[in-house]
Amino acid sequence: MKKVTAFAPATIANFNVGFDFLGVALQGIGDEVTMSFNGTDSNTILSIENGADLPMEAAKNCCSVVVRCMQEELQDFKGVDIHIKKGFASGSGLGSSSASSAAAAFAYNNIMGEPFTKNQLVYFAAQGEKAACGSPHVDNVAPSIIGGMVMQKASDPADFISLPILPDLYAVLLYPQIMVKTSDSRSILKETMAVRTASEQIGFMGSFVASLYLQDVALFKAAMQDVVIEPMRSMLIPKFAEMKTAVLDQGALAFGISGSGPSVFTVVQGKEMTEKIQHYLEAIYNTTDVDYKVYISPINADSGATIL
Repeated sequence: MKKVTAFAPATIANFNVGFDFLGVALQGIGDEVTMSFNGTDSNTILSIENGADLPMEAAKNCCSVVVRCMQEELQDFKGVDIHIKKGFASGSGLGSSSASSAAAAFAYNNIMGEPFTKNQLVYFAAQGEKAACGSPHVDNVAPSIIGGMVMQKASDPADFISLPILPDLYAVLLYPQIMVKTSDSRSILKETMAVRTASEQIGFMGSFVASLYLQDVALFKAAMQDVVIEPMRSMLIPKFAEMKTAVLDQGALAFGISGSGPSVFTVVQGKEMTEKIQHYLEAIYNTTDVDYKVYISPINADSGATIL
C-alpha cells in the first residue's frame, strides 16, 4: 500500500501591515499528515498526535475536508486513511489548522500523482481552513504550501501573489501559553475606523510592498506598522508593549502579533541578532507566571510544504 507523509509549516499571518491577506511561512515548525489508500470510497481519520481536542469525524476535520474537496474536483473517490501529527498547539496564532490543511492537500496531491499545481492546492487547503475557522482565508494556507511571503490579491482564494523577501531575515517568536480564541480576538475589533487611520495603514502597506521590491531595509522597518488591529488585540497579550519597546530599541526591524495571537513575532536581519532578541523576550516573560515557548526561523522562499 502506497503511503505518503507531507509536512507543512506554521505561518505568521497579517504580518502587521496585511490583516487577513498577508502571510509568511516559517521553517522547522509545522504539521505532518500521512495518508495511505484504504480500498474504499471513504476517508478516515485514524489518529491525531498532540491534538486531542480536534475532531476525528471526517466531515469536520480540516484534513479530510480538504481531501474530499480534491476528490470531488477529480471525480475520483479513492479513500484514504489519515494520520495527523501536530507540531504546535492550536490557538497559538501560528496557523495550526492551516498547516494541517496544507499538509493534507500536499499529501493527497502526491499520492494521486500530482494532478494539481501548488497554486491550485491553495484553494483546496483554504476549504479546510473554512471548515476549521468559518472562512476560507489564504493568509496562512498559501505561504504554508508555496513558502515565503504570500499576499492575497482579492477575495478569491486562488488569487494571490508571492512577494520578494529581504535577504537574511529571521523571525523570533514568543508563544505565551494562554488561550486567545480567534473568535474572541475578532469580537473586540471595531467594525469601522477613521478615514485618517485607514489612509495611514494603506500608506504603510504600500511602503511595505515597495520596500521588498526595492530591497530597502530602512523602508521595510518604517512600514511594518499596524495602527488598525494591534491597538485592540495587544491588550489580550501580557507584556506586549514592554516586549515591543525592548526589541525595537535593540535593533529589531519589526514586532507584532502573529495571526490572532497570542504569539508575537520579531523580525531581525542576521542570525546573530536572534539570540540577542530571544534573550530580551525571555527576560521580560520570566518576570511573569505565564509559561511560554520561543521559536526561531529564517524567513525565505524555501519554506513551503514538502514530502518527507
